[in-house]
Amino acid sequence: MKKIESKVTYEIKGLNQERAFNKLTKEVTILTLERKDKHISVLEVAPKDAKKTRKFLRNNNFEILSEKSQGPYLWRKRFLSCYGIILGLALVIVGYLTQINVIWQIKVFGNDKLAASEITAFIEENMGSRFISQFNTKQMEIKLKDNFERLSSVSVAIIGQSVVVNVHESLLPDEMTTIYQPIVSEYDCMITKIELIQGTLAIKEGQIIRKGQVLVEPYIIDSQGEKRDVKPMAKIEADVWVSGESEHRDSYYKRYRTGNKVEESDITLFGLVIYSHKAELKFSEYELEEKSENLNKNILLPFKINKKTYYETKTELIEREFSEVEQEKIKEAKEKALLYLEEYEIIKAENVTIKSSAGVHIVTVTITVSREIGGV
Repeated sequence: MKKIESKVTYEIKGLNQERAFNKLTKEVTILTLERKDKHISVLEVAPKDAKKTRKFLRNNNFEILSEKSQGPYLWRKRFLSCYGIILGLALVIVGYLTQINVIWQIKVFGNDKLAASEITAFIEENMGSRFISQFNTKQMEIKLKDNFERLSSVSVAIIGQSVVVNVHESLLPDEMTTIYQPIVSEYDCMITKIELIQGTLAIKEGQIIRKGQVLVEPYIIDSQGEKRDVKPMAKIEADVWVSGESEHRDSYYKRYRTGNKVEESDITLFGLVIYSHKAELKFSEYELEEKSENLNKNILLPFKINKKTYYETKTELIEREFSEVEQEKIKEAKEKALLYLEEYEIIKAENVTIKSSAGVHIVTVTITVSREIGGV
């Protein structure tokens, strides 16, 4: 049975091949050499000489058209490649199985006065181990209640790779002396629905109110007829009116630049003018722009260049009847009103009013939307 040998085959292209091959045979053993044509040859070398052969060919300006490995050498390369993939996959699986039992984050819900960072820091200091199997949720609940007087109830659970903490804070004496503020309206509107939770109502359904008007007072009258301060809470819905305006004048003067300009400049050193360029100004109307800057940042002396640019302007009387732009102005006013709408709000009604006096026309578009204006 013929023995299968390991070898590396190169197909190359280049000039002066005979001279190069003679030099190459002094460095490596060429197993076979085949000339396909004047410029292309195929040679085979042992795997141990492959690196040296490749370097020689490149240094002698040969183009390597192809490089192929054969025999046990090729099988070993493929095996090592597959082995590396398998090893990498095995490491990933081991890494995943190792970390799946580890707590990665702590989430706190229900806190108001207490900072979540305080609770998180306390748990991290007292958890002992980050392995889920070694974390005692019941014991942590007891520690949290003993350490934080404000907490009236605590629930600790493991969800996935997170510690989820739900807390409820008790009312402390300093909170009982808090001065509560009434709920006031932020809009001009008409009340459509009221659901009082806590406090005393100052309005009723169907009532039209103004911005800043009190909706719910921060107190209640208890069963003994005594007034007691509480935090006002209510769900109140109202038809809110938002509006936008646009203005049109039947005639007005418009000033604009014609595009013509004249430029002047001068260069100063320590405030003294050492060069000046002046131009003849023939504009009857113009706008002037001035600019001053350092002539060159790399020069130590404080040379400055001062530029003046005169832009020619003209003033034109614009006359246009309101009837020609009425729809355009209504659209403009509506776009301004829409800016006050909140996301996904539905327009219930839309009203357009036009006031005209002495050639000036004011267009107002009022949009009605249903919005919750109370506070919980």
